[in-house]
Amino acid sequence: MNFRHKSTKRTEAGVAMLIAIFALLLISVIAIALIVSSGTETALAKNYRTSTSAYYAGLAGLEEGRGRLLWRNANYLNNTIPGFIPASGNASMNLSQVLYIRNPAGGEVVDPRDLAGPYGDNEYFNEFGIQVTSATVQMIDSVSGAGGVPGPQFKWVRITPATEKSLGVDVAGDGNTNDSTSPLFYDPAHVDRNGILRPGLVKGTAGPPPVPPTPTSIQVLQITALAVIPPNTQKLLQYVVLPVELTISSALTLAGNNVTFAGSNSASFKVTGNDNLVARTCANPPVPPVLAIGYTNSADNSNANIVGGTSPGKYPGISPPVPPNPSVGWVTLTPSLQKPSSLDSLAQWITQNANAVLPGPSLPNNDMGSPASPVTVAVQGDLDMTAWHHTGYGLLLVTGKLTYDPDASWYGIVLVIGKGVVVGSNAGTGIIQGAMYVAQTRDPNTGSLLPDPTLGATSVTFDPAMDGLGIQYDSCWVGAAGLALQPITYQVLSFREIPLG
Repeated sequence: MNFRHKSTKRTEAGVAMLIAIFALLLISVIAIALIVSSGTETALAKNYRTSTSAYYAGLAGLEEGRGRLLWRNANYLNNTIPGFIPASGNASMNLSQVLYIRNPAGGEVVDPRDLAGPYGDNEYFNEFGIQVTSATVQMIDSVSGAGGVPGPQFKWVRITPATEKSLGVDVAGDGNTNDSTSPLFYDPAHVDRNGILRPGLVKGTAGPPPVPPTPTSIQVLQITALAVIPPNTQKLLQYVVLPVELTISSALTLAGNNVTFAGSNSASFKVTGNDNLVARTCANPPVPPVLAIGYTNSADNSNANIVGGTSPGKYPGISPPVPPNPSVGWVTLTPSLQKPSSLDSLAQWITQNANAVLPGPSLPNNDMGSPASPVTVAVQGDLDMTAWHHTGYGLLLVTGKLTYDPDASWYGIVLVIGKGVVVGSNAGTGIIQGAMYVAQTRDPNTGSLLPDPTLGATSVTFDPAMDGLGIQYDSCWVGAAGLALQPITYQVLSFREIPLG
């Protein structure tokens, strides 16, 4: 009996030991799994941190490149490379032009042309079909880290024109995305083959320099940035941008809401969107017709009434898709240029850089500028041109009410940005040849800036008996006067991350 009892106890003790060993093994497995999991999470977190750091470093590079495209930036690219960014108007960058902004750390060498090196730009071949070593390359240094404070760890920023091939976009709609020789432009006044306004990308003609398809089109640029975070986390990011400028997309543009227009009954008075063909002052060929009168709010189609005749012969230009057919219709502008604050900033910049700043309400008793030397004139307040029997050449900005006398002529661009009111009367044989743009950004009674994003009720009212030749669109004078208009920002059209490897 005693023997059996002791044997049973030893058996139970053996089973308990096995259970304890199994439990210990289970706990050990769980502990090891937790340790491995913790290590994996740490590695993932580290990878995420470095990947995120590289992403934001690349984004910082893109923003430095975008910021330095602007004339008002203290580190404007043209301050280092004169003429790299063409002036506004019809000028554009050649497709072979490449600019790199380098950002080396310490004493390292960053050369995107060294395709075998750690920072070689092999992506350039994918976008443009040639190696970057065959392009016209210029390089400058980044301003990142100025003042001794370490900056973002991007290595270079590349600035180039855009093509269908570089973007991988079929702009022409012909099923081909391999065109690497036609520069791309953005045209807010583009009208397709069906006569429908479809703002967007259009092809220009290869140069040098490239030729835009219309006077309202603006060249599209690419900004590409490579960021590298040690030991070797890389990000390649890209913006597609265009300058936000005042685009003149009709002979007379009424920007705003509840706009009104009243024309003259005089047989000589016309508002013409057909490009001037007589004694052209530039070598550029005439452009296709634009609208005679354009308004920016599509709801204003019933308000932009043409008083003084509705025949196409009195208001010729591109035909709207809906009859009746005087050339009057909706035009689109960059959204930021339909805000009071943006247009007010543009008016202030023009004033700061004008050849003459006048208090109004009159002009000096002489011609302003000449065909060979156009000028920029800014009138702060109302301008009454009654009895001003002279001619002006260039850009005229009026921030108050403009009273036009048809015995006066102006060749170029007339901007009425502020009160947004134009009236006209009297007899004469003068003309506004180029384009006129009117926008109400300020309260006509108090002078205070209207709140964004809504412009006021722009109005142009010519007396029924007023003489004169009216307003004639002229791409040569639009281009010449447009040189005074510089971008107020560069708008991002698209953003992408380019896979590496």
